[in-house]
Amino acid sequence: MNWSIGELKKKVSAILNIKVKILSRKEVAPNIYLMRLKAPEIVQDALPGQFIHIKCSKDNYPLLRRPLSIHRIDKEKGEIFILFQIMGEGTKLLADRTIGDDLDIMGPIGNGFNIYPESKKIMIVGGGMGVAPLLALCEESIRQGKEVRVLIGALKKELVIGEESFKILGAKVDVVTDDGSYKHKGLVPDLFEGTIKGGWLADQIFACGPKPMLRKINEIALKINIDYQ
Repeated sequence: MNWSIGELKKKVSAILNIKVKILSRKEVAPNIYLMRLKAPEIVQDALPGQFIHIKCSKDNYPLLRRPLSIHRIDKEKGEIFILFQIMGEGTKLLADRTIGDDLDIMGPIGNGFNIYPESKKIMIVGGGMGVAPLLALCEESIRQGKEVRVLIGALKKELVIGEESFKILGAKVDVVTDDGSYKHKGLVPDLFEGTIKGGWLADQIFACGPKPMLRKINEIALKINIDYQ
């Protein structure tokens, strides 16, 4: 399905508060976890770019829920994936939950990304944990027949996340690390600018990551007049 702005608005539904079961959990990088959840009710209306609010523990501490991006949406199996980094007590408690546990979640929340039907080439840019919502976007873009290029940035090789997952979907992937321990050395905006100068011009650019990275990518996108989200 190709989603226009109008269609996206129509798809916005009531936020559900439900219990979902943990089907798998894996530490994919130091202190970074991938969790698969059985959530058929969420999957029905979930869009790439949306998120869920999770109650991290079995009791009421910590009180506040944690907002986590939906990493992948498997509509056939009724499953969603979340990718998160331990940043405090809440996410530490979440990482310690076990397979078979029920999680109290609210969602889907947010408007999601807007993929234009007329777009033929999509560039997806993720810095650090900014890759979390982008796999679902990549999968939907490729399902719609778009040509997709993905740029991933991380501090070092051990923290590069999702490279193989994007490749399996059929995207061309390039990686940059701050310390040069894997692939290119430098920052995400450097790789982005080099890709543009190399002649790969997208119809749409989607990016998620640290604010300084997003500001720089926004500046470049404005100069070359490419739609940016």
